[in-house]
This record gives sequence, structure tokens and C-alpha cells, in this order.
Amino acid sequence: MVSSQPVPNAVPSLYASLGRRVAAHLLDVLVAFSVLFLAAIVMRGLRVFGLWMPDPGRAPEQTWQALGLVAKIFVLVAFVLSMGPIYFMLWEASPWQATMGKRLLNIYVTDENKQRISIGRSVGRWLARWICGWFGGNLISMITIASTGNRKAIHDFLGKTLVLRGRPLPGGALEPWRITGAFVFPALWLIGTFLTTM
Repeated sequence: MVSSQPVPNAVPSLYASLGRRVAAHLLDVLVAFSVLFLAAIVMRGLRVFGLWMPDPGRAPEQTWQALGLVAKIFVLVAFVLSMGPIYFMLWEASPWQATMGKRLLNIYVTDENKQRISIGRSVGRWLARWICGWFGGNLISMITIASTGNRKAIHDFLGKTLVLRGRPLPGGALEPWRITGAFVFPALWLIGTFLTTM
């Protein structure tokens, strides 16, 4: 005899899927690159008006070799800032608990108790992702997100964080200082580095 009782619906996962996380990351890469785009527009404008004239005859290797230690450190920091670390660190520790890409795809970052993470933990999470990325960690993270029950990437294991679906409670507005810090500071650093080293 066939049962007439309805089959209960499967409980949707609380954790963000691999596809959603990858899509959010791709959106965030575009957002982070907007800082480079802004700096490039400013530098182009300065060049058009004759306020900045790089040496056209010098190869990039010659420019690098001619720089002093402090200038090289500024260039290396500019390179790191161009990857958007401040954006990720400040926004994932904000009341949104999410970058713009995560927010648009309805996912957010928490600690293992499903609470908002501190800026310190957010910094550690980004550093873990960045360092692991140099050693093939991105591919391993995709495998662990797809295969573990709580959908953790390598940097989630190291940072003791989770990425959940939905919106955080109580949530709140994104503070203006986080927006400024994420975009204005890196742009000014990149522009200053171009003006002083090229």
C-alpha cells in the first residue's frame, strides 16, 4: 500500500555553495579592480595636463633597479593593495558581514558560532586566503567547499569562519568610513606610488 503522507521537503543548506561563493568572488575581483581603474584615470588625467610625465625611454626593469629600498616597499605595498585586502577585511567585519559580491549573492561571513567576525579575524582570514593562494590553495579550497558538510575553504578552516546563506541578524548599515577606507586609501596609495617612483 502506497503511503499518502507527503514527503518532507529537504532542509536547505545554511552554508553557501561553491557556485555562489565563486560568483561572489568574481564580482568582488571586479569591485577591487575599480581602485586600479580609478588610479589609472587620475594618472591619465595628470599626464594629459602635463602634471606627470613618466620617463618613456626607461624599461620597467630599469625603473625597478633604480628605486631605493623604501620606494620598492611602497611599490610592493601598492601591488598588494591592488588586490583589495582592505575592502575584504573591512567589509566582511562590518554589519553587512559581506563584501559587495557576497551581499548581492545573499551570503555572509561569520565565526564558527555564527557571530560577526572582528577586523582582526577578517585580516587573518584574508592573509590565509592570500598566502594559500600562492601554493595552490584556491583549488584545494574549491574541493573542500564542494565536499565538506559546512562548505569551508582552507582560509575558513584557518580563520575559523563560516560562509552562510541569507543576511546576518541584526545586520545594519555599512558605515561610510569602511567604504572610504576600502577604496580611497588604496587609490591614494597607488597614485602616490606612481607619482613618486615612475
